Amino acid sequence: MNYSKFQNTLFNRTFVTWAMLIVAVFIVIFVFKSVGLPAGGGSGSEATLFIDFGDMRRQFTGEVVESMTVLDALNTSAAAGQIKLIYYVDSDNNTKVTEISGYTADENVQFNFYVNSQKLDPGDLNRTNIKPGDKITIRLE
Repeated sequence: MNYSKFQNTLFNRTFVTWAMLIVAVFIVIFVFKSVGLPAGGGSGSEATLFIDFGDMRRQFTGEVVESMTVLDALNTSAAAGQIKLIYYVDSDNNTKVTEISGYTADENVQFNFYVNSQKLDPGDLNRTNIKPGDKITIRLE
């Protein structure tokens, strides 16, 4: 084994180890923030994201930071909850979510997003800011 190959392997292992540690810390933070909170509740600086696909329901509560969007909250929840999230932002800056945790949108069913029970245009996920106390709900309808 040559020295260059050894360095690359060592770097890759170190990078993966650190990445896994960072993800684990985020998961622990979300778990501890969610434990013991009433449904839909939280402290004054938190928002709650609900995923309600009928047979799959998840809830995430976390701190809202300045200029946080619905897409930011979805990305954070997906990382903390180990949820597969596939989306893209097109050239017109419109968001399109195509998959959440194995559920996919097609011509018959779409992911619908609600902020405090108000339906949101899915293309605006990356442009709609949230604030503490907001309740974001995602449904496959």
